Order: sequence, then C-alpha cells, then structure tokens
Amino acid sequence: MLNTNTLHNMLNIVISLSGLLVAILLASGCTQLATGTLECSQSSISPKITAYAIAGLGALKLVVNIGRDGLSGLIKRQPPIQK
Repeated sequence: MLNTNTLHNMLNIVISLSGLLVAILLASGCTQLATGTLECSQSSISPKITAYAIAGLGALKLVVNIGRDGLSGLIKRQPPIQK
C-alpha cells in the first residue's frame, strides 16, 4: 500500500503532466484563440475532460495533504532538511 508521501508525489507528477493533456487536445484539432481559450469544435476530445481531470487531481492532492498533516498542516512551517 502507498504511503501518503508517495501518493502526494505521484499526484504532483500527474498534475505536472496535465499540460500533456492540453497538448493532446491541440494535436487532436483544438486551436488556441487569441484570448487563450481552446476552441475544440473540430476535436473528438472535449476540453471539459481535461479541466475536470486537472481540478480533480488538485482536489485529491489537497485531501491527501489534509489527511496526512491535518488542516493546520496546510500552513505550518516545514522543518529544515537534515543531511
């Protein structure tokens, strides 16, 4: 079973790679408008899927942080790194 630190780091990696989802949307036919929004009428993939995935992963990471360190752990000072 994964410990919370491993899960936390895996979520960090997946969230970082979520930019890849945007690249896939662009490759599948979406275009980026001058306003920065994606126009995907020519794509078979909805950008809503990407938005939900990124939001869900971020929320899951927050839940893991709260479960691991408690609500006050979100703002507490971190201990220094020991060598």
